[in-house]
Amino acid sequence: MIFMPHSDTPIKVPKKFRIIAHRGASGYAPENTMAAFHLAEKMGATEIEFDVQFSSDQKLMICHDPELSRYEHPGKHVSSLTCKEMQELDMGSWFGDPQYAGEKTPTLDEVFSTFRDRFIYHVEIKTPAPGLSAAILDCIAEHNITDRTFVTSFHFDALQECIALGNRANNVAFGWLVRENAFNIDNIKRAADAGFSQFCPLASEVTKDRVTEAHKHLSEVRAHGVKSKTDMIRVIETGCDGLTINWPDWLLQ
Repeated sequence: MIFMPHSDTPIKVPKKFRIIAHRGASGYAPENTMAAFHLAEKMGATEIEFDVQFSSDQKLMICHDPELSRYEHPGKHVSSLTCKEMQELDMGSWFGDPQYAGEKTPTLDEVFSTFRDRFIYHVEIKTPAPGLSAAILDCIAEHNITDRTFVTSFHFDALQECIALGNRANNVAFGWLVRENAFNIDNIKRAADAGFSQFCPLASEVTKDRVTEAHKHLSEVRAHGVKSKTDMIRVIETGCDGLTINWPDWLLQ
């Protein structure tokens, strides 16, 4: 049970409910930076979600947008920059808080090396590319955290590719992210038949009946797209197993 900030009203949260800091504590620090991940840990988060893409030299970069205009680098693309070039970019100033000016883009190896077993990781394949799935799974295995990692994607084929890699995918769990009008029994069964353990619908489409039906086929339902405390409370009440949230402190009091 937790209490909402500035409220005496308790909200019952199952002990195993996954409170996942979305791109770190991205409501308070620039997304997908070490600052956001450190802040999430400071707030008490034990799970983080982030996005992975290949740089031009096939390094695993933590970044959401393929094109970097939103971060004040118009015309630059992750896939066209080397790891060194990516890490020379200021990925903090766009956020508008001077303390984060100069934040860099971390690599997957840097995140795993820094936090080790202090987090459960939700690694999203953002922009599929040849060799990307294998490289991500290899990095997870090298850090011996296969049992602490979910690999997720909106790209069904990318997750299938991971599973097809056989031993490389051992002990890693997989979750299919879906968009509007996709939380239905056909997609739930499709995910289960593919060997995924997690289905990740939009928070706005989560209902108690749909979650109950999904649990007949899959281990977990994890919502994304939480935009308000009302969304958060409703997701919890439907019986979901977790959610990604930009403001982990809303639940971690």
